[in-house]
Amino acid sequence: MVGDPVAHSISPAIQSAAFAALDLAWKYQLVRVPEGGLEQAWPDLSRRFRGLNVTSPHKQEAARLADALSPTAQICASVNTLTFSPSGAFGDSTDGAGFLAALRRSAGRLPTRAVVVGTGGAARAVAAALLAEGVEVLVVGRNLTAGTALASELAGAGAGAVSFRGDGDRALAEALDGAELLVNATTLGGPRFPELSPVADAVLLSSDLIVFDLVYWPRHTPLRRRARAEGCRLVDGLEMLVEQGALAFEAWTGINAPLPVMREAANRALEVLG
Repeated sequence: MVGDPVAHSISPAIQSAAFAALDLAWKYQLVRVPEGGLEQAWPDLSRRFRGLNVTSPHKQEAARLADALSPTAQICASVNTLTFSPSGAFGDSTDGAGFLAALRRSAGRLPTRAVVVGTGGAARAVAAALLAEGVEVLVVGRNLTAGTALASELAGAGAGAVSFRGDGDRALAEALDGAELLVNATTLGGPRFPELSPVADAVLLSSDLIVFDLVYWPRHTPLRRRARAEGCRLVDGLEMLVEQGALAFEAWTGINAPLPVMREAANRALEVLG
């Protein structure tokens, strides 16, 4: 895995458990690559590894560097899975499929209207996946340029409609009016910003709202604590991590992923992190 930070990642535990279960003599490593450094590191990474998981802040840069992209990655302009071969680097985005699988598993349904907070690679993948299912998507974020581009580039990506509302408590409150799903696709609440929430206390959360926090560690983020207190249905980012990791495993190995083994390993790894 490449990203910054990566030290907290439990992906090595998940993938290593899958390799062991199927007697594959493969190893999974974490490689910290600072923001803006992926292009420089690319030749060495492509030489050393069969494939990569890509996490923040490199997902969009990885899409630009790949030799070929899956249709999903083309729509998202974002890559979280790379597979290297003699013909070059193939980039895919398994985030969206992993997100939908986790949402269906945990919430039992898809919404008709969703709010996605964030404008990066994860937000793009989630928004594209929802649009493909006919969901209306409202994107809220502080990066006006990235948010406007996201909405413009994803327009027509599916049967749903997408728009960008800009940052601020008022914009988010207005977006949430009538929404059934709120997705945190930012790093707020994660290792870098553990005490920050993408939703200010002044913004009301309806008790019938589904809250999907893509941050999987720390387990008790400010958003998740707030969602529980308000009686919202909560979807944990860990399930998405497992689902998208299984798809990456299959891309690299060509073998069906042992999903129960990977899910069990993920939960054990989080218990160790605390």
